[in-house]
Amino acid sequence: MKARYFLLAAVCGLTLVASSCRKWKKADVQEPGPQVVVAPELQSNGLGSLPGAVYHSQADSPIHWQPWTKNSLKRAKAAGRLVFGVIAMPQQPGFQKVLAALARDRDVVKAIHENYVPILIDGDAAREIGILTADLSGEIQRPLQLPMFVWMTYEGNPVAWIPVAKTESSGVVDLFDQSHLMVSRMWKDSPDYVLKNSSIDNANRRARILQRKVTKSVSEQPAVDVVRCLRQLISLYDPISRTFDGTGGLFPAGGLELFATASIHLGLPPAVRSRAMETTRDLMADLLSSAMFDPLDGGVFSARGSTSWALPQFVRNCPDQARVAVALLQVYRATGDAQVLEKALGLISFAEKSYVTTEGLFAVGLAEPAVPAQWMWSVEDIEKALSPEDAAWWIKVNGMKGLGNLPSEIDSRREFFRCNTLGFAQTMAAIAVGQSQAVETFAPRFEAVKAKLLAVRNARLGETRRDECSHAGATFRMVSAYAAAFGVTGDERFREKAVALLKHARQAFSVGPKLRMFTTDAPDSIGAGRAFLYALALQSVLDVAAITSDDHWLFWSEDLATTATELFVSNDFLKECSDDAKLIDLPITDLIMLFDDSTVGLVSLAESRLAALGRPLVASFSELATPLPLQALDRPLLYSDLLLATFVRHYGVTVVLGADMSPALKRAVERLPMRVIQHRPARPEDQVPAGSVKVLLPAGESCIASTPETLQQAVLPSPGK
Repeated sequence: MKARYFLLAAVCGLTLVASSCRKWKKADVQEPGPQVVVAPELQSNGLGSLPGAVYHSQADSPIHWQPWTKNSLKRAKAAGRLVFGVIAMPQQPGFQKVLAALARDRDVVKAIHENYVPILIDGDAAREIGILTADLSGEIQRPLQLPMFVWMTYEGNPVAWIPVAKTESSGVVDLFDQSHLMVSRMWKDSPDYVLKNSSIDNANRRARILQRKVTKSVSEQPAVDVVRCLRQLISLYDPISRTFDGTGGLFPAGGLELFATASIHLGLPPAVRSRAMETTRDLMADLLSSAMFDPLDGGVFSARGSTSWALPQFVRNCPDQARVAVALLQVYRATGDAQVLEKALGLISFAEKSYVTTEGLFAVGLAEPAVPAQWMWSVEDIEKALSPEDAAWWIKVNGMKGLGNLPSEIDSRREFFRCNTLGFAQTMAAIAVGQSQAVETFAPRFEAVKAKLLAVRNARLGETRRDECSHAGATFRMVSAYAAAFGVTGDERFREKAVALLKHARQAFSVGPKLRMFTTDAPDSIGAGRAFLYALALQSVLDVAAITSDDHWLFWSEDLATTATELFVSNDFLKECSDDAKLIDLPITDLIMLFDDSTVGLVSLAESRLAALGRPLVASFSELATPLPLQALDRPLLYSDLLLATFVRHYGVTVVLGADMSPALKRAVERLPMRVIQHRPARPEDQVPAGSVKVLLPAGESCIASTPETLQQAVLPSPGK
């Protein structure tokens, strides 16, 4: 019996690749035996009133899904049942097909209802559970894949788990059947044994997680090591093979922002700046012409589907649009490349069209499962949809070919024979020149062609469900995108949007001093803001403070930091989830860029910025976020957000504002890179002449600037230099 328990996780892991005939025995779905009390709430789907795209998508499921709450666990205890949990994220679409496969099979539904309390967990909102999936996958030596099936006790201790790699109905059902047969039999044989050993196992897991914190080695010379990490990160890009090792297929927004920042920062050695600029240009040359940017609607895909950017995973969400836009805007500052700016502003426009909710906020976006061929085109498709003249230039600028434009090494089985992905190698203005037309004349024609092809593609894809649930993380990301767009373009409309959206977000997502993920009430375990959300909010608030010079926002940033300290700092540990919202007793922290930026990286950057403004975080909070792990030297891409924070801390520039500045100089200050260059009012000891600013450079030097031109020369080299 004991051997069976400890082998269970490994056996479940093998079911990922095992194939077997479906085996089902009536005994496997009988009542557990002891006297039980099945609450009425377990007899129906309980997701209808919950906020969030994951829960909305399953509110009509025949499976009696329950919310991730203490009450659901109490009902599982009263019923004498294990929990069958599914961890999903709205940004990753596979969960919809997996849950649909379970719901279509009557025997599976019956087995779930008679043996378990089924609980659906949004791993984005309950971020600590999303992070936990990485640890659980590692324990059974499987790559992280969502959704994940997790069987756990009503005490919140995992018993068995399996990432779901296949979304075909038969594969999902077989996977559930095999795991269910083992788990349910173990529970019927000896529930006390399962309770005891799962508790011991979770205690060991807790000790391992804490031990990682205790034994983590940190840099004793972060100013030196951050440059070493930057050099190491640059070396991951191979300009010959055009590959960027370690990206894992995700769009490298963090790396791009760091490269672009380093390439124009005067505090770095010229050789490092030059390498950073070269890598920025090479990487952007690969990305701009690739299919990662959709030329029809302007959005960016979150990840590639192979080793090449030529084949995306056709999945998008709002936070990624905003995050990539901020990175591209920093790249534009470095390179002055008009195509980069065009792409960045296109992402913001796409997000506004696709993710704005009826409340005027932003949704995360419920990614739909994609059939790649429906997003791709043959030459004949284009010739059928467009006039001969338009088809000719469209086929040319997208590099389309009769046999398909995917490299053979990423389509060796010719799955996409004659299929082409779309990706512009030129700006609209350059295409107009090629057509011997003025941009003003060609622009309407260009937009009309895109509209025709978009209509064809939309007809193929069919109607998709629009996410109307306002999401705090997506909204704060868009605040930052607007702020960055104002800094680069000087367009007042972006500044107005950033300020208005942040005001609206503060009102909608605040409950007293605390933040929540959604605009409607939900149990803390579902909707309470995690540490990551507070870090995102801090970032967007500081971004708006930078572009407005309004101390009102700095006051709120201090309030957010104080609340975050109270909720997430305990025993020298930066916990992701507050005690009030936690259901699993594990000290989960967000240290690396697993799905997104990390909590530690965002908090560290906020600390760097606030310290430069003379408003440091509480020491207990600051000390947890500021160290640079030595592991970053070996895996720099996973720590690129923390590297940016460390870079700002040790090489940042501060602009000290004198009295009576001209409106032009004040505006120039507010348009400086908002995360690397901080600005604050002068103190008497700063000795800043009226009408001027004093620039404090990383090496301890300083200079006075009294015009926008002299300020630019003091802090930023010319684009592309």
